[in-house]
Amino acid sequence: MLLLEYAFLWKGLVGGLLISASSSLVGVFLLMKRLSLLGAGLSHAAFGGIALAIFLRMDPTLFTLLYTVLSGLLLQFLIEKRGLPADTVISLFFSLGVALAILVLSITQNLGSNVYSYLFGSVLTVSDRELYSALATSLLTFLFVLAYYRKLLLISFNEELATLRGVKVSLLNYLLISIASANIVFAIKAVGLILASSFIAIPPMSALLVAGSFFSTLALSLFLSLSATLLGMLLSLELDAPPSATIILCMVFIFLILTLWKGITLLKRRLSKTS
Repeated sequence: MLLLEYAFLWKGLVGGLLISASSSLVGVFLLMKRLSLLGAGLSHAAFGGIALAIFLRMDPTLFTLLYTVLSGLLLQFLIEKRGLPADTVISLFFSLGVALAILVLSITQNLGSNVYSYLFGSVLTVSDRELYSALATSLLTFLFVLAYYRKLLLISFNEELATLRGVKVSLLNYLLISIASANIVFAIKAVGLILASSFIAIPPMSALLVAGSFFSTLALSLFLSLSATLLGMLLSLELDAPPSATIILCMVFIFLILTLWKGITLLKRRLSKTS
């Protein structure tokens, strides 16, 4: 692994691990709230922010971060205050982001390699500032989960009961969406906006297959996400393949293995009961 002697590879590896870790934690809560498609909606909404940043000649990371967080807050507002179905609102933001990006980029004639990196990710080109931003986002995510774990657990299963117990459900929902939006922006850097939602959805889904409690689901989701990211990065170096593809393929492979293991376990239990 002589390639790992290069500093930019280490930055990419650390950046990918940071975002995969924090995204996997946020993803568990979103999955329990039936908002697993939020990652896809906001990642494509972020595409509009990236296009506007390029058009306005502003810093793409900072502008897209603000744009995506505001989009997430607006999305949550429409779901909560206007009573619109979550999947409908997510589809709206999905379509709007892509349409806005195509229009702006076609007008400015910027549909080139710069946009290609956002579509498919470029984790190995992480800058120092992006690495520090990813670190700050990950730390914020972990602190948020630690500070509000019990309340987040309660609103994930029953918001009405949480309200009766004095939990500020609306505030926590907005904070959760904001943090999820920030994680999605940095996930785009790692695996591209097309695959960014996988960081949010696949590890939690895999963990739910075998975990016996909510806490173990969080822990296992974190472990699986880190393992898949590390393995995917190493495979990309060995095979000279795009890291985004190898990381997500590793996540899917782990999901399929756990699905098979879960099926075999259930079959053994049924056979033992009938015998």
